[in-house]
Amino acid sequence: MSKKTVRQSNIELLRIISMLLIISFHYVYKSGYVFETLNLNSFIVKVFYLFGELGVNIFFLITGYFMIDGKFSFRKLIHLLLEIEFYHLISMAIALNLGIHSIYRKRDWFLLFFPTILNDYWFVTVYVLVYLFSPYFNILIQNLKKKDYQKLLFILLTVFCIIPTFFGFFYNTSETLLNYSRLIWAIVIYFVGAYLKKYPIKYYDTIPKSILWGSLSFLLMVLAIPIIYYFRDIFSKIGTEEVAYFWTPNNILMLITSVSLFEVFLKIKIKPNRMINKIASTTLGIYILHDGKLNTYMWSLLKTKEHLQGEHLILYILLSSIIIFISFAIVDFTRQGIDTICRKLIQKWKEKKNSTALST
Repeated sequence: MSKKTVRQSNIELLRIISMLLIISFHYVYKSGYVFETLNLNSFIVKVFYLFGELGVNIFFLITGYFMIDGKFSFRKLIHLLLEIEFYHLISMAIALNLGIHSIYRKRDWFLLFFPTILNDYWFVTVYVLVYLFSPYFNILIQNLKKKDYQKLLFILLTVFCIIPTFFGFFYNTSETLLNYSRLIWAIVIYFVGAYLKKYPIKYYDTIPKSILWGSLSFLLMVLAIPIIYYFRDIFSKIGTEEVAYFWTPNNILMLITSVSLFEVFLKIKIKPNRMINKIASTTLGIYILHDGKLNTYMWSLLKTKEHLQGEHLILYILLSSIIIFISFAIVDFTRQGIDTICRKLIQKWKEKKNSTALST
């Protein structure tokens, strides 16, 4: 019997932090805040804009880093799709009961069972597709020589990162050029993560170096907020009106920040911690629950729009993010517990059936 792989708790801790970053971003992004002038609260809001795509990039870096040596499992894919389906239907049922969502056409009842195909949760759909095609990505990666791999990354990052970073100023975003899509960028990040596994980069060979690169790139993204605001007449003539221009996932500063944070946690030594690993296992459920059909209702309950204009904004963002994380983690712990019980009952039933067959 093969020994079960023990997950690295340093990376599992990073999963937890990344999900908290995503939740905190959604707090400010989906709460109806309208940016009019730069003050302390609006600056805080725009800084938190930077956290969402940072968290998303981290998840795909982790996927590329570990899947390059991993093995595709059709059983895992089915389990993943069933988990998505479970939370989607639960969310929809609650939303319908609360009257915050309605279904009128018969075809929509049918389509209700295909959230991944219909892209109801873009991150989940992209993750499933990346996982589905990962064996073929790996064949390409494993057969590339280091120089050829570097050339491929150079082309990918030039086309989908470097060029969009600079030309994006003319279109207010770096996500519209050269047939860019979230799926394409997730694949690029997968290749970056796999490269970091195969060929560690010397600029990130220590924690201080990783922190330095990450701090510099993040600081530049933060400083860009007041710079774009105070020179808004110039930037608006060019085409940029979003002061948090660097919040998108595929600009060069966000990429450096993402890789730097990932490298920091790769080098942190943490003994296998069952609690950390268990909490990290709930992140998919947390994502679907907090960003599904109930998200508008959830943010209204937390009165996020009011707090965005009030004092102690950072405190409200952090506390709300933690409350959401813990609440939905408990829900997923419950689901996992029920799942475990069902598996054990099925296993006992199979064993009993086999023993009965043998005795006859």
